[in-house]
Amino acid sequence: MAKKLKHKPGRPKKGQTQITREFVLDAAWDLIMELGFSEFRLAGLAENLGIRTPSLYNHIQDLEDVRREMKRRSLRILGDRLALKSKNTNQTSERIFEFLNTYRSFAKNHPHMYPLTIESTESDPELKILGDRILTICMEVFRFQNLDETAVHRIRILRSLLHGFIVLEEAGGFGRKESVEESFKKITESLESGRLW
Repeated sequence: MAKKLKHKPGRPKKGQTQITREFVLDAAWDLIMELGFSEFRLAGLAENLGIRTPSLYNHIQDLEDVRREMKRRSLRILGDRLALKSKNTNQTSERIFEFLNTYRSFAKNHPHMYPLTIESTESDPELKILGDRILTICMEVFRFQNLDETAVHRIRILRSLLHGFIVLEEAGGFGRKESVEESFKKITESLESGRLW
């Protein structure tokens, strides 16, 4: 683990942008969105910011700190989008479609961040709040009254089904001529009718 140094803001040179933790994390987000985590390096982030790598530790702890913050942002963005769609739709069928479609769209538009949103948040109190928010929206959309054993199993089935579709689509696994959108629509219809369960 990199040594955590005390942050000394100082004054930026004339015409130079003030480097803050938020600024560093914004740059990390953009770089990871472009390159993915496998190619992301702190040295590359520092170069992108026009500073030396050791200077990053005035603002972040280490690579894991950056990863956690990317996870926090991803969960917040996904939660915001799901909440907005849920709020703006009334009928159950529309709510289910919008929930599934919003989730899928987030995964397609944030392929390097999406994997962070499927990890458990149980061990991190701050992230758990964000994960529980998405869980609550899901329960409201599918009208699960309590998070009992039946609801947990159904949510796991739902997540597995949706994640499997997303991964197969991303990998080009749907090669036949039949419409992928039609297949996704049938998933929605199955969930609306409850026949999937």
